[in-house]
Amino acid sequence: MPMVSYQAVFNVKQDFKTEILIVLEQAYEDSYIDDYDAATLEDAIQIKYEKLLPKSSKVIVGFEITLPEDSPEIEMLIASINNNLLSSSNIEAVFKFKDLDLFSKLGALSSDLFEIEMKLREAITFIFIDTYGSDYYNLLKEINVGPQFEEKRNLRKDAEQRKEFLSKRLENEFFHIMFKQYSKLLELKPLKVEELTSTIEVSKDFQEFKRRMIARGIIKEEYLDFISSIKIDMETLENVRNCVAHYRTPSDDDLANFEMVKEQLFQKIDNFLESIGSEKSVS
Repeated sequence: MPMVSYQAVFNVKQDFKTEILIVLEQAYEDSYIDDYDAATLEDAIQIKYEKLLPKSSKVIVGFEITLPEDSPEIEMLIASINNNLLSSSNIEAVFKFKDLDLFSKLGALSSDLFEIEMKLREAITFIFIDTYGSDYYNLLKEINVGPQFEEKRNLRKDAEQRKEFLSKRLENEFFHIMFKQYSKLLELKPLKVEELTSTIEVSKDFQEFKRRMIARGIIKEEYLDFISSIKIDMETLENVRNCVAHYRTPSDDDLANFEMVKEQLFQKIDNFLESIGSEKSVS
């Protein structure tokens, strides 16, 4: 059943359930739902706790509202409850926590994000393996992007631990970067002095040295074009992805941008993967 939990700071101690019932009834009326039963609505309210704040007449109250399964326009109804709680003269501040309707909507967004990122990881993995040909668990060695490994072990620096950690999960470093980092996959790490010296030593002449410098990172034009083309899309999706990851309410603008960019990004990735499949295998 649809359920929402709140925490509110009331100005003074009072009959909190009655005050919340007034808010709930007003929300039903604002949502043009007039066939509700007051006793049923009262039963829908559960006060979980209340605590008088020190040296104050204010009370912090936690409560849940469970709405009937067949309630029409759940999203509108919850929005009305939110607005009426905010506008109540008896409430100084209110915070919404568990919202099963929001959870359901975030779940739908998460499904889209899952498909986008998995397809994108496949495309990017192909690009980097085709570029480097090996080092499957160190593909970002020249790129100024650091994977977000949560393990305490030093996976960024220890190649063997990183390989063991990732290979067991059938993953690579692209499973551990953030959305916004996809747009930085063309940014090269600054060369350290010892790396530059080593390159000079192994180069027969200036032309070879120049070639080695130019050959760093992604160099194929079609790969550069693809990664460049998704930059703004990924930055746009990042806002919604963060809301889904942290169970926050996306703004209307973010949702509208997400729907627009999502289709564009799907098409770009699908086109790229199709172009790979259409290439003739090298014998």
